[in-house]
Amino acid sequence: MHELMNWIGYLGTALVIIAYLPQIYHLICLRCSAGVSLRAYMLWTIASALLLLHAWHIASHVFVMMTGFQLIATATIGFFTWKYREQKTPVLQEVELE
Repeated sequence: MHELMNWIGYLGTALVIIAYLPQIYHLICLRCSAGVSLRAYMLWTIASALLLLHAWHIASHVFVMMTGFQLIATATIGFFTWKYREQKTPVLQEVELE
Protein backbone atom coordinates (compact mmCIF):
# COMPACT_ATOMS: atom_id res chain seq x y z
CA MET A 1 0.00 0.00 0.00
CA HIS A 2 2.87 2.36 0.83
CA GLU A 3 4.39 1.80 -2.61
CA LEU A 4 1.04 2.49 -4.30
CA MET A 5 0.72 5.79 -2.42
CA ASN A 6 4.23 6.79 -3.54
CA TRP A 7 3.26 6.17 -7.17
CA ILE A 8 0.08 8.19 -6.70
CA GLY A 9 2.28 11.02 -5.39
CA TYR A 10 4.57 10.78 -8.43
CA LEU A 11 1.52 10.84 -10.71
CA GLY A 12 0.33 13.98 -8.94
CA THR A 13 3.78 15.52 -9.45
CA ALA A 14 3.61 14.73 -13.17
CA LEU A 15 0.21 16.43 -13.37
CA VAL A 16 1.62 19.52 -11.64
CA ILE A 17 4.37 19.67 -14.26
CA ILE A 18 1.89 19.24 -17.11
CA ALA A 19 -0.40 21.92 -15.65
CA TYR A 20 2.31 24.61 -15.70
CA LEU A 21 3.52 23.97 -19.25
CA PRO A 22 0.77 25.85 -21.18
CA GLN A 23 1.35 29.03 -19.16
CA ILE A 24 5.12 28.80 -19.59
CA TYR A 25 4.70 28.18 -23.33
CA HIS A 26 2.32 31.12 -23.66
CA LEU A 27 4.69 33.49 -21.91
CA ILE A 28 7.93 32.42 -23.57
CA CYS A 29 6.82 31.58 -27.11
CA LEU A 30 4.05 34.16 -27.56
CA ARG A 31 5.64 36.82 -25.31
CA CYS A 32 2.24 37.67 -23.95
CA SER A 33 1.66 38.42 -20.28
CA ALA A 34 -1.98 39.45 -20.61
CA GLY A 35 -4.05 38.20 -17.71
CA VAL A 36 -1.11 36.93 -15.65
CA SER A 37 -0.76 38.38 -12.16
CA LEU A 38 2.88 39.04 -11.29
CA ARG A 39 1.99 39.50 -7.62
CA ALA A 40 0.29 36.12 -7.49
CA TYR A 41 3.28 34.36 -9.02
CA MET A 42 5.66 36.16 -6.67
CA LEU A 43 3.64 34.86 -3.71
CA TRP A 44 3.45 31.35 -5.21
CA THR A 45 7.23 31.38 -5.69
CA ILE A 46 7.81 32.30 -2.04
CA ALA A 47 5.25 29.70 -0.92
CA SER A 48 6.92 27.06 -3.10
CA ALA A 49 10.33 27.86 -1.61
CA LEU A 50 8.97 27.53 1.93
CA LEU A 51 7.17 24.27 1.12
CA LEU A 52 10.33 22.91 -0.52
CA LEU A 53 12.30 23.62 2.65
CA HIS A 54 9.65 21.80 4.68
CA ALA A 55 9.54 18.84 2.28
CA TRP A 56 13.33 18.63 2.42
CA HIS A 57 13.25 18.74 6.22
CA ILE A 58 10.78 15.86 6.49
CA ALA A 59 12.63 13.96 3.70
CA SER A 60 9.56 13.47 1.52
CA HIS A 61 10.94 12.65 -1.92
CA VAL A 62 7.61 13.11 -3.70
CA PHE A 63 7.04 16.54 -2.21
CA VAL A 64 10.66 17.61 -2.74
CA MET A 65 10.24 16.78 -6.44
CA MET A 66 6.86 18.47 -6.73
CA THR A 67 7.72 21.64 -4.83
CA GLY A 68 11.12 21.81 -6.52
CA PHE A 69 9.49 21.86 -9.93
CA GLN A 70 6.79 24.19 -8.67
CA LEU A 71 9.45 26.62 -7.46
CA ILE A 72 11.18 26.57 -10.84
CA ALA A 73 7.88 26.91 -12.74
CA THR A 74 6.48 29.77 -10.64
CA ALA A 75 9.79 31.65 -10.74
CA THR A 76 9.96 31.17 -14.52
CA ILE A 77 6.39 32.40 -14.99
CA GLY A 78 7.04 35.34 -12.68
CA PHE A 79 10.22 36.31 -14.54
CA PHE A 80 8.65 36.16 -17.99
CA THR A 81 5.52 37.95 -16.77
CA TRP A 82 7.78 40.76 -15.59
CA LYS A 83 9.90 40.66 -18.78
CA TYR A 84 6.88 40.76 -21.11
CA ARG A 85 4.68 43.03 -18.95
CA GLU A 86 2.22 45.05 -20.97
CA GLN A 87 2.82 42.86 -24.04
CA LYS A 88 0.00 41.02 -25.76
CA THR A 89 -0.28 38.70 -28.72
CA PRO A 90 -1.35 40.34 -32.00
CA VAL A 91 -4.75 38.64 -31.71
CA LEU A 92 -5.39 40.26 -28.31
CA GLN A 93 -4.19 43.63 -29.61
CA GLU A 94 -6.68 43.41 -32.51
CA VAL A 95 -9.54 42.55 -30.15
CA GLU A 96 -8.78 45.64 -28.04
CA LEU A 97 -8.82 47.87 -31.13
CA GLU A 98 -12.29 46.73 -32.19
